[in-house]
Amino acid sequence: MSKELLNKSITSCFAKIARVDGSIGQEEKDIMNSSKILSKYKSEDIEEIDTNNFFNNMQGDYGKAIKDHLSDEEKEEFVTDLVRLVKSDDKVHDHEFFLLGHVANSIGYSPENVAEIIKKRGIKTNSSSWFSWLFG
Repeated sequence: MSKELLNKSITSCFAKIARVDGSIGQEEKDIMNSSKILSKYKSEDIEEIDTNNFFNNMQGDYGKAIKDHLSDEEKEEFVTDLVRLVKSDDKVHDHEFFLLGHVANSIGYSPENVAEIIKKRGIKTNSSSWFSWLFG
């Protein structure tokens, strides 16, 4: 596995979540600029990265690259940063949780761990059921 694939995988996750509600705002940029994981593994400019076929790529090469090459601590930091991105505009929508769940599932990160990060970050939602069917 190439370091390039790992870097593209991580950068694509940040790009997809940052853009999920349209363009990348200043809050998202600030979070990404402060991310140690993105700083370590960034492959190219977030604004330029192509996220077409993201779900297929995540289920295939991207998820495997991240799952196999990040430590458990790095996975937790990665998911925490993605949760921060989801929360950046103070509006959390079901499709953002679906996307977050897809990424976590693809990298082998448990729904319980994601739920704990969400709880620690103070995100409140009525959509807790996404864990049960997405990871079932």
